[in-house]
Amino acid sequence: MTELLINGLVDFTWVGYVAYTLVVTHITIVAITLYLHRGVCHSAIEIKPILSHFFRFWLWLTTSMRTADWVAIHRKHHAKVETIDDPHSPAVFGINNVLFRGADLYHDEKNNKETIEKYSKNCPKDWVEKQIYTGRNNYGILILFISNILLFGVVGIIIWSIQMAWTPIFAAGGINGAGHYYGYRNYDTNDDSTNIIPAAIFIGGEELHNNHHAFPTAAKFSLKPWEFDIGWFYIKLFSLFGQIKVKRLATKTIVSDPNDILDSNAAYALLKSKITVITNYSKSVLKPILITECTNADSDLKDLLKKSKTTLSKQPSRISNQDTNTLQVIFDKCNSLGTAYHLKNKLYDILHSRNLKHERFIETINEWCLEAKSAGIDCLDDFSESLKGYTVV
Repeated sequence: MTELLINGLVDFTWVGYVAYTLVVTHITIVAITLYLHRGVCHSAIEIKPILSHFFRFWLWLTTSMRTADWVAIHRKHHAKVETIDDPHSPAVFGINNVLFRGADLYHDEKNNKETIEKYSKNCPKDWVEKQIYTGRNNYGILILFISNILLFGVVGIIIWSIQMAWTPIFAAGGINGAGHYYGYRNYDTNDDSTNIIPAAIFIGGEELHNNHHAFPTAAKFSLKPWEFDIGWFYIKLFSLFGQIKVKRLATKTIVSDPNDILDSNAAYALLKSKITVITNYSKSVLKPILITECTNADSDLKDLLKKSKTTLSKQPSRISNQDTNTLQVIFDKCNSLGTAYHLKNKLYDILHSRNLKHERFIETINEWCLEAKSAGIDCLDDFSESLKGYTVV
């Protein structure tokens, strides 16, 4: 019996132990990204009962997480992103806190009954959820602990420890922390979300976090040719066996040669492509004006312009008083940049207005285009014309 507890039932080489650990931790990440995130939370995919129940059991076994808790906290993150009510924003808690205390922040929010009740709609409420998973969160990881010792002996304790640390480090800390602090951005979302690196299979495609915040209900996270989303690979694989059905993908926007007028089709495309429109504005209007102003500026103004590059793409509600004052100093000397910045914010408000009927929306966009043309800025003029050529497929 003592020998069994020390060596376990299975005797692997060190390569075997490493391979097993990588496989089981990867299954956990796949369960999080497919079942919890893309499936239940955002309804981007539909997972059939057999696979869904497996994922739910596996997460209870390996993380002690309950579906309703994780989903509610993540939905609140999207609803309150980068505000004091965001459960895990580096902008609020600091990057080190989120990176190294991500699991603690999760558990703090899990104890907020109001959060769970408000944001856990459409989560499982069957007999298994009520009688096994709810109120018995730690039973799963206890069963896993015992199983690991029976299988691998003392080595099983090490494997179990890695399994317990995997999600807090790479999911809770990594994505919620690094995914809102480091990396590149494809889209000017109204938050700090980033794509950490082009490929990171150990976190299931979740590293493409800026893409996800741009299109939260899209099943596929990779949107650029160089990006790889292994979660999407598994979705396609399970689809072949009829276990997953894709419900939503990111809006694909095409900007063609502009029509003579901004018609209903173009207006519809603009509304469907809000985030792309604002991102294109930053790239084709703000960026070239900023480059021109930097070329002609003195050293002090040039430093301010470089420091304010990121601030210019943010909405006013997300800019500190100090940054607002800095921008005003810049705009006093750079009229064209100030004009472009204020027109960007005005366009954002128009695109996100919920009170404009379709006909009035078209009129308002046309009025914005006339104002943009009157500014006498070539790149702004070109952008306003391009709005007539937007289509979605």
